[in-house]
Amino acid sequence: MSEINLEKFGAFISEKRKALGMTQKELAEKLFLSDKAVSKWERGLSLPDVSVLMPLAQALGVTVTELLEGEELK
Repeated sequence: MSEINLEKFGAFISEKRKALGMTQKELAEKLFLSDKAVSKWERGLSLPDVSVLMPLAQALGVTVTELLEGEELK
């Protein structure tokens, strides 16, 4: 199993969030978290807790696998 690339993960979240016209704060509110947490993910400084992965993927319209890979899978 490969490690999660934090920069790729963060860039993917940022790209998907912006494509949906959401701010970091709006995404954070959907997940009941702070916008600081979303900012840390997007900058590649940390990963969300495992309990947040499914709601995050749903909010961004991707699968958990795509989220972890940092790219859309065909």
